Amino acid sequence: MAEDKLLNLLGVVIDNYINKGDPIGSKFLHTLDTLEYAPSTLRKYLNLLEKEGLVYQPYNSSGRIPTVQGLSLYLEDHMGDNAEEVIGELAFDVNYARQGLRYIVETLGKVVDGAVVGFLKNDEYYFLGINNLLQNAQLTDMDTTKYIVQYIEDKKLVSALDSKLLKKDKVYYTFIESEEYIISTIYAKINVNGYDGVVAILWPTRTNYKQNLAVLKKFLAKFNAMNG
Repeated sequence: MAEDKLLNLLGVVIDNYINKGDPIGSKFLHTLDTLEYAPSTLRKYLNLLEKEGLVYQPYNSSGRIPTVQGLSLYLEDHMGDNAEEVIGELAFDVNYARQGLRYIVETLGKVVDGAVVGFLKNDEYYFLGINNLLQNAQLTDMDTTKYIVQYIEDKKLVSALDSKLLKKDKVYYTFIESEEYIISTIYAKINVNGYDGVVAILWPTRTNYKQNLAVLKKFLAKFNAMNG
């Protein structure tokens, strides 16, 4: 059964059955502004839907209820619908993502040699853990340490890494250079409560590279395993 009118009527019957919870009859359908059929035409079309096995009458003289076959056809008809048109923009609670990101940064910050930074893509929020960096900074690297902190607080790191195409199962590295300083950086893409984000470890060139790489790789493997 492929007639547009019958398929449209089936959709109206199902929509109203979902809303009302009662069998839908021709008299009720005739009251709807969306349908301009005479009661006799509606009865004819309902009979055709019943013959096709798409609706049924639970008892004589009642309205119709959709069958599994009818519901299946209804779903098939709507499978191609644009979700945004149906429900609008689906917004995850960004606060949960921010809390999760902060916990990640604080946890990593306890075991790495450098500053841990996490930020959510397309969001103004970022979280910075710098205690380890300041505590362990060599005197000769103190100026670089100050530069790193300022670089992060100015959100230059966000713009530097946010535009990069990242795979969520891989650790990346880069060296951010200015005329005076070099910042060593390793980073990875993560998804926190439905939001894409980046977690990065920054440090001057004198640092424990092996430890930082090992920590981030282990974290990423465990994090992705837990979050699919």
